[in-house]
Amino acid sequence: MDIRDPHADHRLSPVDGRRHDWGERLSDRVRRALGGGDLDAARRLAVEGDGHARSLEKEYALMYKGLGITLRVMLGLVPETVGRQPAPESAGRALESLLARFRHEWRALLADAYTDDLVTPALAALPEPSATGAPATQVAATIGVLEAAQGLFDREQARLAAEVVAAIGAGRTDRARALLDRKERSQYVPLHDRLVRLMAEIFGFVLERFGAGELYRFHRVTAEGQRRGFEGWERMPAEAFARATAFLLKQHMGVVEVREDDERYTIVQTPCGSGGRLRLAGAYEGADALPLVEGAGPLTHGQPRFPVYCSHCPIWNGVAPMEWFGRPHWVFEDPSRPDGSCTLHVYKRRDGAPAAYARLLGFAGTSS
Repeated sequence: MDIRDPHADHRLSPVDGRRHDWGERLSDRVRRALGGGDLDAARRLAVEGDGHARSLEKEYALMYKGLGITLRVMLGLVPETVGRQPAPESAGRALESLLARFRHEWRALLADAYTDDLVTPALAALPEPSATGAPATQVAATIGVLEAAQGLFDREQARLAAEVVAAIGAGRTDRARALLDRKERSQYVPLHDRLVRLMAEIFGFVLERFGAGELYRFHRVTAEGQRRGFEGWERMPAEAFARATAFLLKQHMGVVEVREDDERYTIVQTPCGSGGRLRLAGAYEGADALPLVEGAGPLTHGQPRFPVYCSHCPIWNGVAPMEWFGRPHWVFEDPSRPDGSCTLHVYKRRDGAPAAYARLLGFAGTSS
């Protein structure tokens, strides 16, 4: 297939070329070494990392911190967004309810994730959730809870990583595997998923209260608030950027496969670990369903309907880099499929992205 037909069936995409192992997470590499009885390799991976993650202690630190930074940027924009609307009082009450519910659920998740008695004082010290207050007050309370939880996450991930290394050193492979599962699946994943859900809820709040045009503006301004990170990506050679992209995506806990041909790197997520897993978990169904963005355009990647969480990707990774650097960073191909999967490309040449993709994002007259 040719990406110039951005709605074509992704299954026709070429899959020949070199396949990379960039989609494998460090924890899984350690598990594989333990399963093969290679305790030296398991310990070395846990302590020294695998060339992607620095160590088992730091494996999920970057993603957790990054989600917190992104949410602080988003939350900081919400009061201004609400204040510009014709009926800010009604919107403020809806925001108040959304954020108070998050803080209540967040404390419960932290209590489930950190079951050791050693962390009880730290949990008790977290700010209490408040159900009332102006948007700026609600935002400040939510940011405070997120910031207080950051240090707790870092500390407990480090402690469990050290216990994994000790168990490996003692030859206790079953205990090492159990600790890996606790560190990743009982601690990191539930917290990651709730932060992603909060992002989606904020996007949904903006869409339902103020419309698609305001959501587009919100995405674009949120991207601007993170521009420094995008500028760092822009300075990377294509291979380094593709590796960084794969690392970022696999930290969302989906299944990531990376292939390379002469023109580009192709990254297939089956499913995408953020928007895809949200969709598969039923986030767009039921009483508390997230909304869909209606109408073909940049927000929906040209599709008639698009999950609200996924609408940030074509703006943050397409529209914003086009405006800043003259090219999209990620070129999506039939994204946000019903089975939760998603495909994107990183082109090797700065002018490699097809002209049709720029037009899909609303940039007329771009050639490539």
